[in-house]
Order: sequence, then C-alpha cells, then structure tokens
Amino acid sequence: MLRKPFYVAVMAIICAASVSLFAQRGGGRGGAGQTVEKIKMLKPNLYEITGGGANTLIRVTNQGLIVVDTKNPGDDNYNRLMEEIRSVTDQPVKFVINTHHHPDHVGTNQKFIDAGAQVVALEALKTWMGNDPRTKDIPGRPTQTFAKNYTLKLGDAEVRLYSFGRGHTGDDTMVYFPDMKVVMVSDQITDAIPIVDFANGGSALEWTKILDGVLGLDFDQAIPGRGDPKSKADVQAYRMKFDTVVKRAADAIKAGATKEQLASQVKTDDLGWQFQPAFYASLYDELSKTK
Repeated sequence: MLRKPFYVAVMAIICAASVSLFAQRGGGRGGAGQTVEKIKMLKPNLYEITGGGANTLIRVTNQGLIVVDTKNPGDDNYNRLMEEIRSVTDQPVKFVINTHHHPDHVGTNQKFIDAGAQVVALEALKTWMGNDPRTKDIPGRPTQTFAKNYTLKLGDAEVRLYSFGRGHTGDDTMVYFPDMKVVMVSDQITDAIPIVDFANGGSALEWTKILDGVLGLDFDQAIPGRGDPKSKADVQAYRMKFDTVVKRAADAIKAGATKEQLASQVKTDDLGWQFQPAFYASLYDELSKTK
C-alpha cells in the first residue's frame, strides 16, 4: 500500500502531466482558436479560415487558388484546411503566400508544396525561417522569393505583396487584393498586446512605418493574423496607439530613465496594453541606437 505522502506526490505528477497534455492539445480556455474553423466568405471569391493557427485567406481565381498562410504544423490542420477549402471549390492550390515566418503561418507549407503549389515569400522570410529555432526544423521553405515588393498574377486575380519595413518580425509582408479592397496585415494588427520579435528582426521603431504603408492602400477591410476584420479607421487608431508607446518611451529616456527603469516610466494603461519588462529593455536598446 502506498504511503500517503508518496501517493499525493504521484497523483500531483499525474495531474500536472494531464494538464500539460490537455493544454498542448488546445483544451480549455487557453486553447481557444486551436481548431480549424468553418470557412467564411469575406467577399465573392475571397474566403477566410480561422483557428488552427493564424488566419488563412483563400483567393479563388479562374485558374486555381491562392492561399495566404498555412497555420500551425500538423496533418490535422492541413487536412481540416483542405476540407474547408474543398467545401467551396475543387480547384487546386497554385500559390501559397506567407506573411512572415512564425510557425502558425508556415506550418503546413510542405503539404501544399507536395500537392503542387509554389510558396511565395520575401527573401528575408526564407532566411529567418531557417534561423529561428521554432521554425528551422519545419519543412516547406519558400520556393519563390522576392526582395521587397512583388505582384502575383493568377488568372483573373492580382495580388500585390509589400515589404514596408520591419515590425512584428524581420520579414513582414502585407498582402493586398486591389480588386477586393482587402489587405492581409497579419500580426501587425492584433486584438491582444502587440508582440515585437526583436530576436528575429522585429522592430518597434519601424512598426508604424509598415502601417503607414498599409494606410496608403485603397482598402475597406484589413485582416489581422488573428481576430476579426478591421476597418481603415481601426488601422489608423492602432497605428496611433503604437506610436504613442514608442514616443512615451523615447521621452522617458530623454528624461533620464535607465534601461531597468523604463518599464515603470511608460504609461500604457490608458491604451489598454501592458507590456512585459523584456519588451521595454529591447525597446530601450533600439531607441538608444537612434541617438
């Protein structure tokens, strides 16, 4: 018979392991959005599939499909993605576009390549995908790259890809559908706190530069990496909030705030954002380089 202290310890380990496995499978409140959801039409011939990672867009043309972002790695995600796509069209996927290299955007690239699609992305994305520990072992590097801006044409559709600068990562690409007046802004807009991946080329100082480029486009819907479509006014408001954070940090540094003090010197509660101290440390370094 197990002694009580040993029994309690064993049960604690079992419970902890169960919770960990449950979380990994996307269970509970923290797993919201981990299941690939039903396809939704944004506009005729333009669809969105949420869940399973980042939002995915599907542009239907008269010569095949263009898919933007391929969700987290895993056969289940790919199979569900294709199941939803097949519910609206049986045309083949000809091109995949990645908005940046994070796993929830490139996870099933290889499955699309194996099925005959070309993966189009910024040259920098290919580099960062190979260097980032989270993605270096994920197969499916871009098969076609471009240096800065690129126009992709397929049948009756045109998609314009823009690299306006660094923001969320060092390889952010804005994907614009001019005839639809829709732009995929990926994680440059989020319903949560903005995340700057400084370790992989991200930049707080260039973040608003990207949004300025987006605001120069003629669109009525901006599709974030997660969350609902945004209006042009939403993008403008988000840009101003982010700019406010950077300006307040710059002012605090000018007033004498040290790297360790910066987090406590920048007010953001009125903006609805609460950044971690590590963000301010990296922001301090970036702002200091511009002096």
